[in-house]
Amino acid sequence: MTEQWRRVCRVDEVDAGQPVGKIVGNADEGDLRICVVRRPGGEFVAMLDRCPHRDIPLSRGLVKDGVLTCPGHFWRFDLATGERSDLPEVRATLYPTRVTDGWVEVSLPPAAPRRSMREWLLAQARANDGRLRRPG
Repeated sequence: MTEQWRRVCRVDEVDAGQPVGKIVGNADEGDLRICVVRRPGGEFVAMLDRCPHRDIPLSRGLVKDGVLTCPGHFWRFDLATGERSDLPEVRATLYPTRVTDGWVEVSLPPAAPRRSMREWLLAQARANDGRLRRPG
């Protein structure tokens, strides 16, 4: 499967200092919350609308000087790279964007196939490779 371009919001919905949060997808693919931000040069950045630390929507944060500040614990993310300003190995998930017919569109990776809890647990057990030990 290849990536799909999805319309997220109208260009005029995105102010320079305030992110816009939207849900894209459908029940078959699973919904994704996407945060769209206008950078100082006018280009758009789209990211997963979830702080990497906790499930706090980044779309409720503030944008200033090309940096998005999370409203929950004030982590700061560079809009060009998604990197956290003081801890670069932590980053927000960015997606490619384009503007088409007045819409901001985002290129999303294909949805992961849904697995049952049983399948997930069996995969975790196989990956564990005997690292867990039973108590004596």
